[in-house]
Amino acid sequence: MNFPDAPARLHLLALADTPAAQARLGDCGAGLARLTTDGATWHTEVVARTDDLASAVTQGPADALIIDCDVNATKDLLRRLRERGILTPILVVIADGQPDAAEELLAAGADEYLPAAELTPLLLERSLRLCTRTQELESRLEYLAQHDMLTGLPNARLFERQLDLALHTAERHGRCMALVSLQLDDFQERTRIAGQEDAEQLLKQSAQRLRALLRRSDLVARSQSEEFLLLLECSTELTDLALTASRILQSLAAAEGITKGSSASMGIAVFPRSSQDPRQLLDQARAALHQVQDAGGHDFRVYDESLEVISHRRVLMEHALPGAIARHELDVRYQPRFDLKTRRIAGAEVLLRWHSPDFGAVSPEQFIPVAESTGAINRIGGWVLEEAIRAGRRWMDEGHALRLAVNVSAGQFRSGDFGNLLSSLLTTHGLPAELLELELTEGVFVANVVAHRDLFAALNELGVGLSVDDFGTGYSALAYLRHFPVHALKIDRTFITPLPDSEDDCAIVRAIVAMGRALDLRVVAEGVDAPEQIRFLTEVGCDEIQGFLVGKPMTAEELGVLLAHETTVDPGATADHEGSYPSS
Repeated sequence: MNFPDAPARLHLLALADTPAAQARLGDCGAGLARLTTDGATWHTEVVARTDDLASAVTQGPADALIIDCDVNATKDLLRRLRERGILTPILVVIADGQPDAAEELLAAGADEYLPAAELTPLLLERSLRLCTRTQELESRLEYLAQHDMLTGLPNARLFERQLDLALHTAERHGRCMALVSLQLDDFQERTRIAGQEDAEQLLKQSAQRLRALLRRSDLVARSQSEEFLLLLECSTELTDLALTASRILQSLAAAEGITKGSSASMGIAVFPRSSQDPRQLLDQARAALHQVQDAGGHDFRVYDESLEVISHRRVLMEHALPGAIARHELDVRYQPRFDLKTRRIAGAEVLLRWHSPDFGAVSPEQFIPVAESTGAINRIGGWVLEEAIRAGRRWMDEGHALRLAVNVSAGQFRSGDFGNLLSSLLTTHGLPAELLELELTEGVFVANVVAHRDLFAALNELGVGLSVDDFGTGYSALAYLRHFPVHALKIDRTFITPLPDSEDDCAIVRAIVAMGRALDLRVVAEGVDAPEQIRFLTEVGCDEIQGFLVGKPMTAEELGVLLAHETTVDPGATADHEGSYPSS
């Protein structure tokens, strides 16, 4: 069906099953062509077979249909056309002596009926004009009922119908879909300050950006006030979905005009992983959205307890971290370790810091998991090892044989070339292997024992030390201490902080130190921040301590200066006001 601003030539497709009916419709069509309907003229095409009409409707939609056939055949054809979703206005011609035919044909789907004896071009033109205008009105009302008038997007009613159909299709083809609830942050406050007109402009521009961002196969709707609903086909990889979500948030935030500086929050539920029920998916997406808003907004969350929550910040980190070395954003720090017997610096833990222009100072607890998930951990870990080995060699040349402890993540350890890389770095820079110690968590020791056994043996043969980091917080089965070439235990700070007031923690630390002695392992206590902790650890026989009280993390140059001026000190002395290593 064409609207008043459509092309000036309208197409009337006529079906007649007898020569007389064909002549009647042909003559009437010729007269109709000389009339004008809302600025357009009609061209009539007469066909004799039902199949011809069905084919013509499918291949080139007509603006209207008129049928002059047997009543029963017409009823059957009407039902089939309407079942196929044909909404074109359909007029039917009824013969004299069929008083019930009109009612039956209208019930079957006809829009109007014309008595054969009264059929004229003028009556046909008026009937066509009435049908097309009525259908235009019905279509407009249907559009209004299913679309948001401000943005032109489907509303919640239409979206839910589309959602049902899309999920059925996705289930049939084994596809993954993401249902997104998106809200503009602080929209009500912006409306109060800027006014209703500007707020409406913000909604319209946001809708335009969403439509421009998404694929034609994706769905986007405005549900209520500042909420938009999106349905996106996605891969089973959550990181791909996270990238898409991040692009949407960045695009909305980067908009100019009234939308400049605006941000949005998104909650996402994944079909079929989160749920297979459309209503439940929508509830889950909104629940995830509320979590984002409670946390401050301008982010997204995926609703699925079995999946890791990946945030907008994390996705940005994934893109920024691989180039952090080249941009000189990574920095190595060294925190001294104090030997309780010699009362001198025995070594240092090597710590990595990331100072990002976008995120500020990022803690290793945040960026190391990101580095592992993206594969950047191998390059970053290799760079840290080389920096530490280079610094260790320089200190050795200055007369300080310092044992350096470098944290190695599970991702680095799993890489097949780790042993060769380490050996090459030690050889290149000439650092004795015994001055390097790798700190591994208990999980690395007990996971994939068979796969790691050869690597442990190679490291032991090389002469590199192995230390169990955060000892006491992980596995209760300690048999791995006898089966792997472990050289040191590092007591987690959670046991050190309560000392000496907590009897339970005192007992745990005594037991760990006793175990270390029995297995001929050095025992290191981290997080030492009080003189009374030092006194207790000295009494129970702990070998080394580490903490702000005896040495804060510092640059290689700062540690070099400290080593050059080091003298024997009282380990129980009060630290200076900066919390650095005590000096005489």
